[in-house]
Amino acid sequence: MTSDPRAPRSLTSLLDALDPDMPTTGAGTQTHDAQDGLTIQEMLDRVGARSFGAALLIPSLILVSPLSIIPLMPTLGGLVILTISIQAFFGRTHLWLPRFLATRRLRKDQLTRAVAFLRKPAACLDRNSRDRLRFLSAAPMDRIALLAVMSVAATWPFLEILPMFTSVSATGVALIAFALMVRDGFVLIAGYTVLGLSLSVVAALIAGLF
Repeated sequence: MTSDPRAPRSLTSLLDALDPDMPTTGAGTQTHDAQDGLTIQEMLDRVGARSFGAALLIPSLILVSPLSIIPLMPTLGGLVILTISIQAFFGRTHLWLPRFLATRRLRKDQLTRAVAFLRKPAACLDRNSRDRLRFLSAAPMDRIALLAVMSVAATWPFLEILPMFTSVSATGVALIAFALMVRDGFVLIAGYTVLGLSLSVVAALIAGLF
């Protein structure tokens, strides 16, 4: 999976790049003072358009935060994650988003609240992650991780009325994206576990309907 050497290498630095109250420190260039928030494309520019792991983290972290309760947010987040992961799966070297997704904007107060909510767990994960079981996150095993992410994200538009479910499964996506970024196989296994439980819930819901 393509990466950008200039991209954030920790969750804390990624949150710094998304924080509208901090200067841009990632791979991108700040296009304005972010007083009116940031679009999805501007967020991606801040972490590097070639960094697929960091790019996957952006929508998944947003959905882990309380912003997941905003109507249509799980659907939009799922579409962004699907678009990114499909391109990563097929080996694209530069990320592209359709305009209707790239121009979606989060207000400054929404971004500030999400970043503040995520800082403590991000710092904890940064402290406890390192290069382990690297083969699990390297090619071709990384394609399995991307398939798992796509499978779960594809269910979110149909489960819009269950925002807490989206937050839990988005945690699994975030763990996998972070593991691919830092090459930590232990974190990847944790992400697989969360996604497996999420798919089990979806299967149970479908079985209940039929």
